[in-house]
Amino acid sequence: MSVEYKITIRTSDRLGAGTDGEISVVLIGTHGESEQHKLDKRFHNDFEAGSVDTFELVTQELGELLALRFTNTKGLTADWLLDSAEITSGEKSWYFPHFRWVLSNSTAEVLVGTARLPQHVQHEREMLARRAQLENRRQMYPWRPAEATAGLPGTLDISEQQPLPKDELYRGLTEGSYTAVIAKTITTLKLHMPVLTNAWNGLVDTLNLFKHLEIPKLAQRWQDDYEFARQAVQGVNPVHIKLITALPDGMPLTDGDVRGLLSPGSSLAQTLAAKRVFLLDFEILEDIPMFRKVDEEGVEERRWAPAARGLLYLDDTRQLRPIAIQLGRDPAQAPVFTPNDSEYDWLAAKIYLRCSEGNTHQMVTHAIRTHFVVEPFVMATMRNLPDPHPVYKLLRRHFRYTLAINDGARKGLLDKGGVFDDFIATGGPDQGHIKLGQKGYLRWKLADNKPRLDFERRGVLDPAILPYYPYRDDALPLWDAIEEYVGGVLGHFYKSDADLVADAEMQAWWADLTERGLPADKLPCTQLTRVADLVDILTTVIFSGSVQHAAVNYLQYEHYAFVPNAPLCMRREPPRKKGVLGPDDIVEMIPTKSQTMWQVAIGRALASFGDDEEYLLHEGGWREEYFKEPGLAALQQRFQERLRTQLDAVKARNAKSEVPYTVLQPDRIPCGITV
Repeated sequence: MSVEYKITIRTSDRLGAGTDGEISVVLIGTHGESEQHKLDKRFHNDFEAGSVDTFELVTQELGELLALRFTNTKGLTADWLLDSAEITSGEKSWYFPHFRWVLSNSTAEVLVGTARLPQHVQHEREMLARRAQLENRRQMYPWRPAEATAGLPGTLDISEQQPLPKDELYRGLTEGSYTAVIAKTITTLKLHMPVLTNAWNGLVDTLNLFKHLEIPKLAQRWQDDYEFARQAVQGVNPVHIKLITALPDGMPLTDGDVRGLLSPGSSLAQTLAAKRVFLLDFEILEDIPMFRKVDEEGVEERRWAPAARGLLYLDDTRQLRPIAIQLGRDPAQAPVFTPNDSEYDWLAAKIYLRCSEGNTHQMVTHAIRTHFVVEPFVMATMRNLPDPHPVYKLLRRHFRYTLAINDGARKGLLDKGGVFDDFIATGGPDQGHIKLGQKGYLRWKLADNKPRLDFERRGVLDPAILPYYPYRDDALPLWDAIEEYVGGVLGHFYKSDADLVADAEMQAWWADLTERGLPADKLPCTQLTRVADLVDILTTVIFSGSVQHAAVNYLQYEHYAFVPNAPLCMRREPPRKKGVLGPDDIVEMIPTKSQTMWQVAIGRALASFGDDEEYLLHEGGWREEYFKEPGLAALQQRFQERLRTQLDAVKARNAKSEVPYTVLQPDRIPCGITV
């Protein structure tokens, strides 16, 4: 018996998504396969970018549809970015989400979109399609050899023979690719270099660089102590502030040193006991090699980022301000500076501490704890979960472009000869920044990325202890919303822990992840047998790639572009005595003209949003729709409602704030790591 099927095909609206190739399709169902149908309407340009094309096919009755086999041939610009297909026949309908390329002169099977665990697949042809898809993906997504990633998370292996899959290729940012943004910014800066003085004075001349760029708002207040402390709770690296009730070992600070800096009549010991002192500590930099290189003429260049630490005080106005900074661990070599010291001693101490924070931020807080720990989950998912698996559907939107940006970062920033060698303190021949990343990864566990546990560990969860902490107050509701959504989705499919144990695809995912990506001792469990553990892991992964990455990435231009605020290298050894510094010494310490340009350009590029960015709270809904099940639509709607409530709360707080904190607005948090 012949049956009419209507197929509606959506082509992506991305530039270059359309095809002039010849597209044909075979419908695959429980009762067999159709003949091959060429999809072509006369006098119509089919499959243009952003188009929706509908065709009617007549073939034998195929039962329940399981897959569509698309073949793409004969075009000059034939690679085709297929978003989805929908087929109707009478009252029946089937949805086939894809959101990937169908390459020229190739065939691709698109599996039906009904989310199913493997043990719930009833037809052998459907199971064969899932297995075939994974066999193909494992060829496309090979792990890099373990010896090449020693001391770091597992990564995708990319070479000339094994290029990045086209599905993962990086899209442009609003002003082009991030490398184009860097190049464009460098060009703009160089155009204005002739108007600068020959004798570069970074404290003065940096502002002249911004004639055709936005001036970071903090440039007008960067030397203020309250501004320095504000950056610890809502700056680009707000994850270090820690409550202390006793002075750190090796920090010789006395009541005389802080005279006039505390509440009248209060001693340092009383202030510590009252839980009004907080620590910023970058001891992780101890023993990390710093840049040191001798050029062909025998001139040595060195850079410093000391293992610095500083104390912040919650004063009687309930605001934080710095009261002590030590640029090292040895009290004999590293005096403790305070606001009672000379103007230039204190300014230098703050700049050095920010430099230490910047090197730690770039390699540990940002690169390791978001970019590179998410990558193994991308790899395990692409290699082991077929399109219809509910966990694939849950995660895929959060993994867009992560492999591409990580590959770009390794090649352009981190590898020998990369940009980091040009301007950060830990870069250079000894690859100190890589050693810093390895040291950060060695200390890290996935649970460290859970915000509530992190705040508790640092003693700053309670607003009564630390009243103003926008990062904390914005991150926690977002975590809770993600956790509820992930738990709801997984609970829809896993009715018991036994369902997870029986899920062969997820068990393969876990084995692949722990054998090649992240060792089990960095994860909250050694075996994947509890749905609660899976909820915890996937919530942490999504949070890390969206909320956490946004927090530590998108303020980079504001934080780093006015370089004296937070230079990524210092060109002099930290001062070992008090009272000897003057303004000329500060000028000689901070980055050169060239280093300043690189820091501005990198900060601008990494703080850019994509022209196809998809946000957690996305106007009109997410563009890539993977789930069609009514129960899951309700969960998604609930998630969006919680995000809208949080957006209103952020806007209300910022309306009263002297310095708004907008980076964790749900409508400005990309779903994943895209830059």
